[in-house]
Amino acid sequence: MIRIITITIILLFILTSGCSLFIPMQKPVEPGNRLLLWLPGASSVQVLSDWNDWGGGVAAGGIVNPVSGRMEKDDNGLWTLDIAGLPGGVYRYAFYVNGYKWIRDPVNPETAVFEGRTVSIIMVAK
Repeated sequence: MIRIITITIILLFILTSGCSLFIPMQKPVEPGNRLLLWLPGASSVQVLSDWNDWGGGVAAGGIVNPVSGRMEKDDNGLWTLDIAGLPGGVYRYAFYVNGYKWIRDPVNPETAVFEGRTVSIIMVAK
């Protein structure tokens, strides 16, 4: 299953390599362990969510901690975040790009609202 997902991501990368910074190509979740986002033009991407108090923004008067939910970028522009230790449940999340732009997961049709923003929903198995 992982091999099929990897091949799909590589094919999507090859076919869509002309995407601009704010038209991301991404895969919402690799089952069980990582969030993935293909956004090669971004200089930083964080996952803001229920599980990390929205990057500290809720508790700290709206100021996002720059290391909270920080994703790592590979040489091909694929950003990843390990969520393997997350307890089972339903969580809201969004990608925070370059320290100012909130984007929901455009390939994940499940959405909710957080502080007036449309965000994505992920279900983590127990």
